[in-house]
Amino acid sequence: MTAPATASRPANPANPARHLPSLTGLRWATAMLIFGHHLMAVEYFGGTAGTVWAFVFEAGKTGVTLFFILSGFVLAWGHKPQQSAGSFYWHRFARIYPLHLVGVGLALVAAATLVPEIRTAGRAPLVANVLLVNGWVPDWWQAGNPASWSLVCEAFFYLSFPFLIRPLVRLSNRARGGVVVASLVLVALAPQIAAISPLPMSAASTPLLRLPEFVLGVTLALLLKGGAWMPWKLRYTLPLAVVGYALSEAPPIPGTDIHPGLAATVGSFALLVASLAAADAHGGSTFLARPLWQELGRVSFAFYLVHLLVIASVSSSWPDGHPQLPWRHALLLALAAFSIALAIAWVLHRAVEIPAQKWLLRYDRSRHVSEGTGAAVGGETHASAAGSPAAR
Repeated sequence: MTAPATASRPANPANPARHLPSLTGLRWATAMLIFGHHLMAVEYFGGTAGTVWAFVFEAGKTGVTLFFILSGFVLAWGHKPQQSAGSFYWHRFARIYPLHLVGVGLALVAAATLVPEIRTAGRAPLVANVLLVNGWVPDWWQAGNPASWSLVCEAFFYLSFPFLIRPLVRLSNRARGGVVVASLVLVALAPQIAAISPLPMSAASTPLLRLPEFVLGVTLALLLKGGAWMPWKLRYTLPLAVVGYALSEAPPIPGTDIHPGLAATVGSFALLVASLAAADAHGGSTFLARPLWQELGRVSFAFYLVHLLVIASVSSSWPDGHPQLPWRHALLLALAAFSIALAIAWVLHRAVEIPAQKWLLRYDRSRHVSEGTGAAVGGETHASAAGSPAAR
């Protein structure tokens, strides 16, 4: 990361009116990491192939981290001060809630038929999932639709955004740099905070402990928009993100639950997001901006919400739902699960997500304010991704 400019006037400001198509494409790439991680968790591959698959995709759960950073970055990039908090909340509700309800319904069907192991024990955790608050109780984190725990985090991020963006906009560039450093420190400390907290908390699923990732995305977007900072080029940040991906599995500092590797992961992912955004904002182009990646990125939210249900349903006829097949057979089964999940996601995107969002936004009393928070990436941000993630 290059040092922030010290001049009061931006030297090379990005164009905040530009769309950021590369970030839409990145959403799909991130969803594929999570898909690979869940294939590993359900053990499609057995033997040596399973070992290799686990080596590559054990860290795939960090795709949720990337979604959280993306969410903060995109919301800050498209932020319009004239939009009221009520309008902002309504846009976010319209973006994620209709598909969330459909995802919960599909999870209930799967639990009652092919995948009984995801059945929610009790009415309270199920209602909490419907209301997107179940992640605040660690034992309920995967109630309802197991993938929707990240939407609980996103809902909290959305609730916080109008209160976070105002002071962050007013901060100096030097102070924003301090926020970046503090966010990374809190990421490393999150497991330790969860371990010593008098209240039950999980570093993985408690929204408050995932907030620094979102704040980091917001802060870097503000730095880039103002021209106070330019990230490295993609040819540097992409391999750095691969290293960060691997470091997510690094052990903690001995005798503690402090994980510097997690901070390295989050920092490298944030640099990747910023470098892609900078390329788009300054009139460049990346492979992620190509039409196919754009279409896949637009269905990534629906894909995320259904992919784990499909993976578990397809494998349900094997003992304990874990096929552990030779690589050729496992690959065919994985392709079948992928195709089914993508087909369902495309239908949900076209038949539910788009029309429901349009219908709900008709009731936004601030319609004269432009579509604000999602405009920068073709209309929206993902709500989340792995064991969840809402990229959103």
